Amino acid sequence: MRRTEPVPDLRVSALVVEWLRASGGVSDDEMLALSARLGLRTVSAASGRALVWGPTEVHPLHPERTDWTATDALGSIKAAGVKPPEVLLVRARLDRTSSEGRQEVAGRGGGAGVGSSAEWIDRVRIELIHPSSGRIVVESNAEVRVDPFRTDGEGPGPLLDRVVEDAVAGLEGKWAHPPRPAVDAWRLLGPTPGALGLEGEVRRLAQLRMANPGLGDDEAARLMRRPPGVFIRAAQTTTRLHPRPVVTAID
Repeated sequence: MRRTEPVPDLRVSALVVEWLRASGGVSDDEMLALSARLGLRTVSAASGRALVWGPTEVHPLHPERTDWTATDALGSIKAAGVKPPEVLLVRARLDRTSSEGRQEVAGRGGGAGVGSSAEWIDRVRIELIHPSSGRIVVESNAEVRVDPFRTDGEGPGPLLDRVVEDAVAGLEGKWAHPPRPAVDAWRLLGPTPGALGLEGEVRRLAQLRMANPGLGDDEAARLMRRPPGVFIRAAQTTTRLHPRPVVTAID
């Protein structure tokens, strides 16, 4: 579901992605991976029409505010020559609730019994905030029911993708620049602090898959040997970036 609030003469040339916020038992590993995925999906959804500052490039100051005191991004934005009224904050939240119940199940001998059942409900909300006016320009949300015992799949990642794309679609006609080819990349996360040996490898593999839509097990296993950074998959623009290297720092 999407809700919009008009801001007169709004033109968007940059997006600042905050860290994902979560409640209801969402793990630190999930929050780290989903924050990285949020940044990548925002870059993809913006289709090269806006600069994007990711979650690792800005720091929260007053997280509940909707003005420029919410983060420390204003200095970086001005240094890049971007006009503050043309910037939106991307604020995402994942709320997880669980429910347990009992249901009748068929027995092998034709009888019936009572068994227990459990499920999670993941709800994602995305707000595109105009800090120069304090208004929420676009708000989109959706939810999905999840079997907590399933170990395959990408967790809440696809739900997050869908809500991000719906929210950014609400900016149609408000972009300051036309579309241009964007760099296609994967986000390589570092080892989980305190997780060593096989457990650490399993957790990092799960994080890499959750952070990067479409990343398979084999490719994730290969990327685990790369240093943390941004893995360039394809660069269609004329830049110094080329496919295959990992960007670990920017001067």
